[in-house]
Amino acid sequence: MSLDPSIAADMKKLDALLRGHVAPRLGRKKAEARILNLACGRCDEADTLVSAIKAGTEADQVKLVGADIRIREILQARERTSKLGAEFLLEDARQLGAHKELGEFDLVFMRHQNFWHGSEVWKEIFDTGLAKLSDDGLLVITSYFDKEHQLAIDALTDLGAELVETKQNELSRGLSDAPGKSVDRHLAIFRKPK
Repeated sequence: MSLDPSIAADMKKLDALLRGHVAPRLGRKKAEARILNLACGRCDEADTLVSAIKAGTEADQVKLVGADIRIREILQARERTSKLGAEFLLEDARQLGAHKELGEFDLVFMRHQNFWHGSEVWKEIFDTGLAKLSDDGLLVITSYFDKEHQLAIDALTDLGAELVETKQNELSRGLSDAPGKSVDRHLAIFRKPK
């Protein structure tokens, strides 16, 4: 299943952000790089994540696990990425801490986190993401809005995460339904609290 042309263009921009700012910080020559995509929806970014992280880490394999509570989106993600070998869980991201068998991840990713709607829920999701992160891993978020991005940064730093970088995407595609809202408008990178 191919992506809509505007989404495909967004993925090229996201790929550049990941390759330029995230992948170089993950270390090199891994046998396997592991990505956890929380609240992944239909995971339009699956191929982009895997490709950028594989290239940046020079990993032999990249394992992607996505989780979301919406069954329709999970089914779409599974269908669209069937050749990728990704695993998609119909699961509340706040409950993933109970799944010890999932282990730790090199990258925990949340695209367009929605802190603006349900800040307490998102604090729990952020906390779960930090708990699933390997000691040298990165937690990465993108945001639609400026204020929401800052609120998410504040929440993550309050949880003890170390902000590594925040980057505004100057090429972000504006959305006509909301002024000041654009696709992957901001990217922020965090390390696990020490």
